[in-house]
Parts: sequence; structure tokens; C-alpha cells
Amino acid sequence: MAVVTLVNAGRNKLLRAEPRITKKLQGRFQNEILNIFGIKTDALTANEAQYLIGFRTTGEIRNRLAKARKEIHLRLRSKGIRWADKSEDAGDGWLGDI
Repeated sequence: MAVVTLVNAGRNKLLRAEPRITKKLQGRFQNEILNIFGIKTDALTANEAQYLIGFRTTGEIRNRLAKARKEIHLRLRSKGIRWADKSEDAGDGWLGDI
């Protein structure tokens, strides 16, 4: 089992997403949330589901993910931490020995 954080400091104190939002996400994005994040729509937390419902297309989600990865990469690089490239990646995207 693994944990992925899509939303930080969410306002909703409930853990489980509302069924109506989960159904809306499933209808709008089908299996794309699973394909992009590796998590089923019905496994999203309330804050994650609320965040994702704001996107109209999977293209918007993919663009935001790419932007977030770039921001993380730049922030970590400024601290001397290097993101692994595909040839060095042990599966988690991080260089463990640095």
C-alpha cells in the first residue's frame, strides 16, 4: 500500500469524498485519474476530489501535474536535491543516495 498526496492543507475535515463528487469525477474523467495518478476515483479523499472537480479536462490535470513537478524539481534543486532521471530511477522518482 502507498500514500499519495494530491492536496495539502485542505479545508474539508472529512476524509471520505462525497459520493456525488466521486460520481461526477468518474463521469467526467472515466479512468484517467487512475491512469494519471495511479489511484481510483472512489479512493480519493474529500479534499482531493474537491480539488480535481475544479478541472474541466484531463489535459488541464496533466498540465497542472507537469507544472507541479517542475516547481518541485526547481525547489529541490535549489536545496541541492536532485530528481532522478529515468535511467537512475528506482521507481519512486528520487535518488536515494543523495
